[in-house]
Amino acid sequence: MDVKHNKSILKTALLGICVCIALPTFADNVVVSAKMDSTAIWMGEQTFIHLEVAQDKGKIVQFPLFSDSLVTGVEILNISKPDTTELSDSRIQINQNILVTSFDSGFYYIPPFKYVLNKDTFSTGTLSLKVVPLEVDTTAAPFDIKGVQAPPFVLRDFISDAALIIIGLILFLGAAGLLFWFWWSKRKRTEEEESSESKLPPYEKALQALDKLKESKLWQNGQEKEYYTQVTDILRTYIDDRFQINAMEMTSSQIMSVLHRNEETRLVNKHLKSILEVADFVKFAKMRPLPEDNEAVMRNAIRFIEETKPQEVAQEGTTGKEENDSDSVVN
Repeated sequence: MDVKHNKSILKTALLGICVCIALPTFADNVVVSAKMDSTAIWMGEQTFIHLEVAQDKGKIVQFPLFSDSLVTGVEILNISKPDTTELSDSRIQINQNILVTSFDSGFYYIPPFKYVLNKDTFSTGTLSLKVVPLEVDTTAAPFDIKGVQAPPFVLRDFISDAALIIIGLILFLGAAGLLFWFWWSKRKRTEEEESSESKLPPYEKALQALDKLKESKLWQNGQEKEYYTQVTDILRTYIDDRFQINAMEMTSSQIMSVLHRNEETRLVNKHLKSILEVADFVKFAKMRPLPEDNEAVMRNAIRFIEETKPQEVAQEGTTGKEENDSDSVVN
């Protein structure tokens, strides 16, 4: 009976000790506790230890100091910054996490974590950690260590920074030269086109411009104002080139007055007068002309140019001279 009684007393004492370790410590309104995510891990595996401190606001509690390990064999990998949570108007809780690992199998006791407030010390319960060794299959056949392998080919490893700068500069100059060549070719074509156009007689340039205007079908698409503006601009340019009259700076009445005094244009002024009058109505009075009026304007413009273009007098004079020379030879 004494032995059984002694065993009962010992169990009760051990249970009381375990309860004290598991429960958090309370004193002066400071509550500290520590718990672990896992009490058993494989070698090299990691687990967190969570520390909690509940205290009154305004009190400064000194936290435990850590080195690179908790005990021999249990290494500290990371310690988080304290995170404060407000419990009530007068209470806060501070949490801190410690990431640990171990590379030696065995059973480890982690001593309590101690906090200090003024002259009082508060300790958490003792923790235990079991580190289990990795299982090794001794029945598996041995195998050789892998041989030396060649690294993958990376072009950057064989090119220096100076070579990259030179290559980039060459590519840049090549692209700039190509762009310049395209620009120069386009400009040259434009100059050649303008040169060829400038060599044309005024009446041919005017007729070509009227043909392009006819193909654009402006008035057929409801752009009568633009159509009449271009017709009058073509005729003003033709008059300027053909008769050296600054028609682009004159009003319609001024153009008619000047051309009326010109022997070559006096008889065809009626065609130009009709065009300018209708054009002024369309551009300034916003008149909507009929399709017949639009076609008539184009016909009158072509007729005005055809009837005022220079006559080939030189060729006719040459022909007459040749006929006179042949007559004199016959006589």
